[in-house]
Amino acid sequence: MSTQTNGLPPFGCEMHLTETSGYVKRWSNAHIAPPKVVVVPNTEDDVVVALRYAQNHKLRVVVAGGGHAPFVPVSQETLYLDMRHFKSISLDKEASTVTVGGGVLVGELLPALTAQGFYTTLPYANSVGVVGSVMGGGNNPFNSLHGFVVDNVERAHIITASDGATHDISPSSSDGDERALFAALCGAGFGLGVVTSLTLRVYPLSALTLDEGDKVWQRRVIFQGAAVRDAARALLSLLPVRGPLAVALLYRRNPQTGAPIAVLVVHYFGPFAEAEKSDAARVLRAPEVTQKAVMAITAGVTVTEINALGKDAEARGGAKMLDSTFASSLDEDTIVALFENYVAFTDGRPDTWKSSASIAAWDTTKTIEMGSLKKKKGDFFQPRDRGLLLIQVSWSEKSEREEELKLHLADMRNIFLRGQSGPVMRFANNLSLPADLKEFYSADQIQELQKIKQRWDPTGLLWSPASGTV
Repeated sequence: MSTQTNGLPPFGCEMHLTETSGYVKRWSNAHIAPPKVVVVPNTEDDVVVALRYAQNHKLRVVVAGGGHAPFVPVSQETLYLDMRHFKSISLDKEASTVTVGGGVLVGELLPALTAQGFYTTLPYANSVGVVGSVMGGGNNPFNSLHGFVVDNVERAHIITASDGATHDISPSSSDGDERALFAALCGAGFGLGVVTSLTLRVYPLSALTLDEGDKVWQRRVIFQGAAVRDAARALLSLLPVRGPLAVALLYRRNPQTGAPIAVLVVHYFGPFAEAEKSDAARVLRAPEVTQKAVMAITAGVTVTEINALGKDAEARGGAKMLDSTFASSLDEDTIVALFENYVAFTDGRPDTWKSSASIAAWDTTKTIEMGSLKKKKGDFFQPRDRGLLLIQVSWSEKSEREEELKLHLADMRNIFLRGQSGPVMRFANNLSLPADLKEFYSADQIQELQKIKQRWDPTGLLWSPASGTV
């Protein structure tokens, strides 16, 4: 489809001028109104034309890969750049890298890799865009083995607003401004340019020595609400995490009955025999745990099946908000108080029963090591020594609940952080509004980010939180 508009060069791609809803389908309907223009580029040239159009018509550009960022506002002042056609996936087995297009989703890349015997660091949600995960840091099941997603980015191909040119950037770029742009992209990349492709490091599945070649040891223990203190004690017995583990305690409502439950889940990335001898197996098979649980299951799941636990939260639409915060320690009363607050908020509000909260934990040895590497010292992802992350998904079918959802997120965050020392460190992938950037980056990082934004997008063409608050 080609559209001629106001004398500008024709769009060689799908483009809509609209004031009606329906063209944009994001994961959440929060902070969204019909955009002025929707452009669905096929090529990098289409992207450049779209940026020029937005500049000439005084529109703010919002780039959408997975459409999983409810904190990014969309309005009648927006050109919505939908990257859905940038779906290339190119695996280089010899280089141990994969290059993906700017519209590739986690649920598209992961099975494409595992089918060829590889995997990489990708978020827990299949509907998330790969590029978007990098821009906020990228929590993933393999934190204990390979660090965060940003620790595995090799290079990026990006179109910048300042010149409409494409730049191939990496930690070894000869140009200092390009090196700085790459550093900011890894953890603070929202609105610095349009990433059309990204190269990530990949790892052979065979190196994990999994049973049957691809089965990860998974232990799930489900507790009723009355036994949440027992769930808390079990979680604390697993901390601090040591070894090739991913640990999570999930708060949710039973999909059938609506009863609040706590689910403790551990994945061990190694042979079953090794997993069964681990401290994690000892804790999760102890009578004081299993006798308090309503269900305890050990199973082998493929790497692609790990994300199945979050499948229910991937439905599009509704008023959904995210919030995530790092911590370095936890106590029993805090874990219980979080559950009680979750239950108190969702009680009497059946429309919020799909809301969830989870505490994720991992071994920080690798994340600290990755942060100390010379090429990573300039990046914008700093909470590497904090091995706990509260992840909240507040969800209602009623848009009028948005303010209540915000207050609930803040209440849970404050409970999680009580007794913590040092600065607050929140997770940029899961911004919630309003947000103070000082809770995501240091003062020096914010100043540097603003310089980078000015260098590559001096007119503020692309939406970005780089102004200091959002």
